[in-house]
Amino acid sequence: MEIFAFLLIGGIWAAFLLPSFFESRRRAPLSTTRNFARSKDLLASVSATNGQALKARRRAATRRSRVVTVLSLGAVGSLAVAVLQSSFVWLLATIAFDVAVAGYVALLLQMRAVREQTAPVVSLVAVDAVDEVQHHTVRVVAG
Repeated sequence: MEIFAFLLIGGIWAAFLLPSFFESRRRAPLSTTRNFARSKDLLASVSATNGQALKARRRAATRRSRVVTVLSLGAVGSLAVAVLQSSFVWLLATIAFDVAVAGYVALLLQMRAVREQTAPVVSLVAVDAVDEVQHHTVRVVAG
């Protein structure tokens, strides 16, 4: 009976304290920084590209993550079967899955490096004469 009362009191305390704990975690500076970065990236992607290109990139990213997930699950699953059955053939299948995962990740990294090398470059125009530079001044009037 005492254990039941102890658990009941602990449950009541948890019901009151846990929601405020999770609410304070949601408002932490790290999560606000992540939210800002996400919204900034979304705005940048919308302003820089058209909708079709953005949708195609998202579909490709989803497809790539699915391929990595399936290959990883295949590697873990075949390793589990190899350990449970003590099978050399399943161990070879595990090694094949591991090589496939490593190869696919290497391919993705190489594609990213090529894409970053061929990124569009905006040329900057240098001003030759100092006279052409217009100096802007701002006057702040306290009021």
